Amino acid sequence: MKGMEELIEISRFYGGNPAYVIAGGGNTSFKNHKHIWIKASGIPLAGIDENGFVCLSREKLRQIEVKAYSADPVAREEEVKAELTKAIVTPDKLRPSVETSLHNLIDYKYVVHTHPTLVNGLMCSNHVKEEVEARFGDLALYVEYTDPGFILFKKLQKRIGQYREKHGKTPQIIFLQNHGVFVGAHTTEEIRELYRFIDRQITDGKELTLPSCKVLDYESVVANAVHNYVHSRGLVSRSIRCDLVDHFTRDVEQYLKVSQPFSPDIIVYCKSQYLFMGKDADAEIVGSAFEQFEEIHGYYPKVIMEEQGGLIAVEENATSLDTVIQVFTDEMKISYLSESFGGPHFMTPDQIRFIDNWEVEHYRRKVAKGSAQ
Repeated sequence: MKGMEELIEISRFYGGNPAYVIAGGGNTSFKNHKHIWIKASGIPLAGIDENGFVCLSREKLRQIEVKAYSADPVAREEEVKAELTKAIVTPDKLRPSVETSLHNLIDYKYVVHTHPTLVNGLMCSNHVKEEVEARFGDLALYVEYTDPGFILFKKLQKRIGQYREKHGKTPQIIFLQNHGVFVGAHTTEEIRELYRFIDRQITDGKELTLPSCKVLDYESVVANAVHNYVHSRGLVSRSIRCDLVDHFTRDVEQYLKVSQPFSPDIIVYCKSQYLFMGKDADAEIVGSAFEQFEEIHGYYPKVIMEEQGGLIAVEENATSLDTVIQVFTDEMKISYLSESFGGPHFMTPDQIRFIDNWEVEHYRRKVAKGSAQ
């Protein structure tokens, strides 16, 4: 089917570019009158083929739009997940993206949802609303951060409806604060052109050159102590430096600009709390720092920033370790870019807790690690 061929091609195009998609983030879809094909949860877009998509009945998805669900957020999301499962046509062994109903609502053949670094430099800034209005006007819909899942869907259902009433069509560009962007069109070439337009509008009049991100391995007393400590517990670590890392490890004031997550993806792959080691830290305090961190947060830090040193990542295996480095590097890029739009705007503690406890994101993390049952 031509539509699926083009969906696979556009998915790989953006999924293979870390400026738009990292790890298992983002999702894409293609729809006709009866069915929608959407990326399965946790499956990376880079290299995806037809086996990475789930086909669902659009009629059954429309039933979700009008049903009432539990007021309890945990029960509600379980109920909606069960309804999504009932809508699956094939295959039944994969779980469709939690944003499936949202894709179904956007009435263009193709929808490409990504978390671009440049876009999130704006979405995760203090002046995002004013900047979007000034740079895009009525050409885009901006929606303030909302917990993902059914609540986000209902808010977008309302806001898209209001946009349609005013403009006579569904918005092709939907910006979500601290999240990313949805782009919809009837052709994949128009999708590409809209993304190029977005980049032009965001960069217009701004100097957004990032410090060098060329990663070099490095050693220090603290880095070696971390390596020895986590290795004794069956974990692995890697220590890196680059100009971007140096920018945020210069002192505690700079570190505070990346000390909290900007988006759900950061939490999924790097957790929500990180460890900062002051310049006077030595090997003797590493163990106690880790133990204290675990006692407070319930897990070991995946990211350690060493003042005037480097970034140390900790994970279960080398592949997951690379993902932590990629994702937290993106966190630093977003923070740096946000300075041009009023400074960084983090997720709130309540928003972070929702993602930390959401079963959907635990599942996505499992699939990304290749251990989903």
